[in-house]
Amino acid sequence: MKSEFSRSVGWSVAVMSAMVAAVYFLVSTPVASQEEDATEGDRHAHEMTDVWDIARGGELYDNWMAVMEVDAPEGTHPAYPAAGKQEGPGTWRCKECHGWDYMGVEGGYSKGSHYTGIKGVRGVAGMEPEKIHDIIMNKTHAFTKEMMPHSAMEKLALFLSRGQIDVDQYIDRKTKAARGNAGRGAGFYQNICAVCHGFDGKTMNFGDDAAPEFVGTVAADNPWEALHKIRFGQPGVGMVALGVLPIQDLVDILAYAQTLPTE
Repeated sequence: MKSEFSRSVGWSVAVMSAMVAAVYFLVSTPVASQEEDATEGDRHAHEMTDVWDIARGGELYDNWMAVMEVDAPEGTHPAYPAAGKQEGPGTWRCKECHGWDYMGVEGGYSKGSHYTGIKGVRGVAGMEPEKIHDIIMNKTHAFTKEMMPHSAMEKLALFLSRGQIDVDQYIDRKTKAARGNAGRGAGFYQNICAVCHGFDGKTMNFGDDAAPEFVGTVAADNPWEALHKIRFGQPGVGMVALGVLPIQDLVDILAYAQTLPTE
């Protein structure tokens, strides 16, 4: 099975990407009015926002083992159905049953090598994170505090509650085409993503020489995965999570990525 954005990047390069994204965020954020109490603003400037927690939760949904740098559970997940075609540690990833589009059997995993017949997670969007936390801890999901600490489960629950989107608004289900402006997305990609991935998206090969897989490959073949990783980053490496930007900006990036070479 092809690796999914699995190559690590150097720390210094990741920092450069983060700086570029931070600059865009700063210049695009409205400046507080002069009448605003400066003391009040300073008091809250250092506080953590939910943006980071949701992004972390999105990575945990992708591959919680890589995020926490822990050994994968042995064997196939006990609730993974016999109808499924996967086996081993990968079946413990949330996305493996619920899909990159969060729709499970009603979405991209309605057929093919990742079919399980399991429903998606769209039904928990907007639910209280505490209730989702309890679901993650139930017998079906089989997670324990030793496998995923409480703080990590909270972030995963927060993503499931507040980080999901209706992907069909942004990606055409039949054609896989992003509903974005590739020309506009070029500016974002070339100033942020290209620092690590290259202007042609081929600096990193996520596959191998026999079956290469580049940014353009993933964007064309599995745009739902690509959009998820654009929003939240790649687990276990220094990829910048761009979820702080408006969703249409990210869809524009995806649209541009779909114009890049696939081989």
